[in-house]
Amino acid sequence: MRFERISYSYEEKTGKQVESYNFHKAASVLAEYGFDCVRITNDWRGADFLAYHSESGQTLEVQLKTCLVISKKYLHYPDLYMCFTLDGTGNWYLVKHSLLMEIVEEKAPHWLTSKSWTGNRGEKFSYTGTQVIRDALEEFAYLPKHEHLGFREAKNNISP
Repeated sequence: MRFERISYSYEEKTGKQVESYNFHKAASVLAEYGFDCVRITNDWRGADFLAYHSESGQTLEVQLKTCLVISKKYLHYPDLYMCFTLDGTGNWYLVKHSLLMEIVEEKAPHWLTSKSWTGNRGEKFSYTGTQVIRDALEEFAYLPKHEHLGFREAKNNISP
């Protein structure tokens, strides 16, 4: 049996399909760092999934995003982590929302005066982030160890 890669862009898939794909990609990377991730079907205390660290025993409540997001609705969850990727970096970031807010306040304070933050939506997002923000997030980046390898060492073949 042979499987072909498919695209998971928002133009071609539903939001739920992309979210499922992103969960598995993020969980795969986090597994390389000792995390076991369990998806939650309905947001629980702001979280899309739980990430249990095998060595520390700590369980993280994690909100999964397709890009860097700060949101007023997450200000009420001081222990909520954000997990996201930035286009072109290959990294997944795992950082507390409260700490992400501090980084934005220091490195990009203009975000907090933008219409999207001060308006009804109460959030700000970026698919790329500025270099200053990327530098500040470097310690929270998780890079796949074997990013050059794909499914079954990039052979994409499974024997029946």
